[in-house]
Amino acid sequence: MIDISKEQILEFANKVFPNQAVNLGDGNWWYIQAGTLMGEYLHYEYHNEKVHLHIEGPNWRPIRNYFDRVVTDPRIVAEHWWRKRCCLTLQRDLSSWNEIQDAFLEIDRIMRPHILNFERSQGVCNRVNDNQIESDVDAQKIKVGDLMSLSNLHIPEYQRPYRWNYKNVEQLLNDINNARANGKQDYLIGSVILHNKDNLLEIVDGQQRITTLYLIERALDCKSDLPKLEFNHTDSFCHIRENSNFIREWIEFNLVQSDRQDFLNYISNCCQVVRVIVKQLNEAFQLFETQNGRGKELEAYNLLKAYHIRAMVSSSRKEKIDCDVRWEDAAIYTNKNNAPRDLLRQLINEHLYRCRLWSRSEDAGRFSKQHVDEFKGFTIDRDSPIEFAYQNSLVQQQIATNLMQLMNTGLLKVKSRFNHGDPDNISPFANINQLIVNGKPFFDWVETYIEIYKRIFMQPDSSQLSGFKDFYRSFCKYEGSQRSGDSYIRDVYKSAIILIFDRFGEKGVNHLYKAVYICLYRIRLEKKQVRYATMSSHSSSGWIFAQINHAKSISDLSEIINRASVYQKKTLRNFVVNKVIELFD
Repeated sequence: MIDISKEQILEFANKVFPNQAVNLGDGNWWYIQAGTLMGEYLHYEYHNEKVHLHIEGPNWRPIRNYFDRVVTDPRIVAEHWWRKRCCLTLQRDLSSWNEIQDAFLEIDRIMRPHILNFERSQGVCNRVNDNQIESDVDAQKIKVGDLMSLSNLHIPEYQRPYRWNYKNVEQLLNDINNARANGKQDYLIGSVILHNKDNLLEIVDGQQRITTLYLIERALDCKSDLPKLEFNHTDSFCHIRENSNFIREWIEFNLVQSDRQDFLNYISNCCQVVRVIVKQLNEAFQLFETQNGRGKELEAYNLLKAYHIRAMVSSSRKEKIDCDVRWEDAAIYTNKNNAPRDLLRQLINEHLYRCRLWSRSEDAGRFSKQHVDEFKGFTIDRDSPIEFAYQNSLVQQQIATNLMQLMNTGLLKVKSRFNHGDPDNISPFANINQLIVNGKPFFDWVETYIEIYKRIFMQPDSSQLSGFKDFYRSFCKYEGSQRSGDSYIRDVYKSAIILIFDRFGEKGVNHLYKAVYICLYRIRLEKKQVRYATMSSHSSSGWIFAQINHAKSISDLSEIINRASVYQKKTLRNFVVNKVIELFD
């Protein structure tokens, strides 16, 4: 049982759900009213270490039936409570007061648009201080034809490119065609979130689906006026061209000529979306972060792009687009063999996130949407005053960065990480474990480590760190190195090299790369099977990162070298890797 005081509950309820009734229960359960129409009969309740939306009272059936039709989020499961399917449970285990508060916020973000829309259908408006006002959130199911008739749809500059590939498009086409063949008169194909700004409906979530529907209707020679969408990325045009060709081929193969108008009519009149329009951008992003769409799943790190561009309130449109382009260039990096690779996913998920946790002596599992707060920090501008003294260093850092950009670099010396100097896009003030500054500084911080990663691991022929690179080719790319267990170890090794380089530059890497390798790869020799969880634990890997993070000089890292010496002599040989064994003989 989680120990929560009644004072904590009341403080939270009054702050986040003002003017809503609260029942403090007996400690094992308590609830906060949701909505207006049903009073306390509709409430968010904490019970059995879960958060639920309960429907009670004499008029339960209409809203229960409404939720049955419109609630499609997989995190919400309808269960029996008082009446069948009158308990909508958030599928999230809770073990602390902070997690309980987050769960109340999450279920409210998911369910509030549906509650408000149901209440409006019953003739109820929100009231604030007894003055009727229009709700800031308008959610309703509409036909795709009505969606595509909106002439003021707009793709904002912070949106990622259109990236659906033919598999995503084929899935949507097949789903629609199967629903048509099965006689479904109402087929829900997802949701879109729009921000109402200056008479434009900015697409916050749903660009991939809207663009694909647009291409399908064009391929079917739709006679209606379609929205004039403007895209901000050249990558979008490449995918639009490829998908347009694929859609025409799919139509040619799957639909006879006489069937094509019927297919178009079905899309326009029978396919539906949940259209959510918000007036406040922060509401749009909150909803965006809780939506799960079909098709190409949004990577967790892309929630960070939206968050930090939103923090660039005082930045120009050009600055926002520049940050977005740099971010997307890293997400679709193409190597010398023209093979695309998502460097952001590799860097943030496997290296930056886990480096920060291991440096704090914590276990570091897989990065997901639940962990994005690790990369959310503080906004430093005139409208966001410093709250605590420990944040002063962030102001100092920003002043130093701006000063360096204005001055001749020869007048002010700072230490480079590479022996012969760093390129301009590697910040001398960045460090992996720093406090995050929101907005443009975050994008600069990420770009620093993208560049470091490229130079260490993706430019094998450069003279920088040539000794380490020869060692890496010989001892990390051996026969069998693509086994999952070997890959887990190699990723941890790469993270350790990045952290050493971050703190002590080339000199530190050249001094330690062999010892760190021995400390990690001895696990491959000891264990017949290496799992991700094995390498995620602080006891297996994290101690190395804590040592590096706390070291003030290279000599402080002697413990790593000492342990490597012991492992060379005493490591058990339960699994033989011929190349690696050379270091242990």
